[in-house]
This record gives sequence, C-alpha cells and structure tokens, in this order.
Amino acid sequence: MNKFLQAAADVLETDSLSLDTPFREVEFWSSLMGFGLLVMLENDWGAPTGIERFLTLKTVRDLYREAFIAFAARLLNVERETMRGASYGSIPEWDSVNHLRLVMEAEQRFGVVYPMERIPQMKTIDDFLIP
Repeated sequence: MNKFLQAAADVLETDSLSLDTPFREVEFWSSLMGFGLLVMLENDWGAPTGIERFLTLKTVRDLYREAFIAFAARLLNVERETMRGASYGSIPEWDSVNHLRLVMEAEQRFGVVYPMERIPQMKTIDDFLIP
C-alpha cells in the first residue's frame, strides 16, 4: 500500500481511505486529527504546512500533493513554490536524468510502483499521485 495513504489513514483512524476522500469528512473528525495531519506532513514527510494553507486543502490527494511537492523540491534542490506549477522540462532541474531519479526515489519513499510504460507520460506532480 502507498505509505502516505497508510500514514494518513493511521492519523484519521480509518481503514478506508482513498486519495479522493475529503479528510474532514471521516467519521469522528476532530481538530486533533487536523493537528495530527499537520504534524505528519512536517515530521514524516518534510512538508511543513501553515494553518492558512492547510485550511485550503480538502482531500487526501491535496495532502499527498503537499508531501510530494516537498519531496520533489528536495530531490531537485529547488524551492517548494517552484514545484507547485512545474512540469517535466519546465525548470532546468527537472531534466531526463532527474525525472528518472524522481520516479525511482518516489517509488521507494512512497511505496508506489509506476508502470514502466507510464513513466514517459508522467509530466506533472499530479501524474505522480495517480495510484
């Protein structure tokens, strides 16, 4: 299972979670769970997120995107804000070699497997978030 989904499910105390789950609508949602998600993003995924930004996030996919952007920014050695609108080739750091590094290291970090035939079509951060 995707390590990020599992970590979010643990914080939200649920067995049933998908990327499209509105996390504030899980059973027994509380502000403590929100705090737990903020702590998880910062401590486990290296994606510190301010409360203002957190309030704009709606789904587990939004949380995952925050974690993935932080991961990609570290790997490519760019600012997180640079990665928000970036796509393959749109910034010098995201070249063909770093694209493959991004794929391989994302598979290890997030516990996902990208089919080989899909890798050349993965051009945006959101393309990496599709399970």
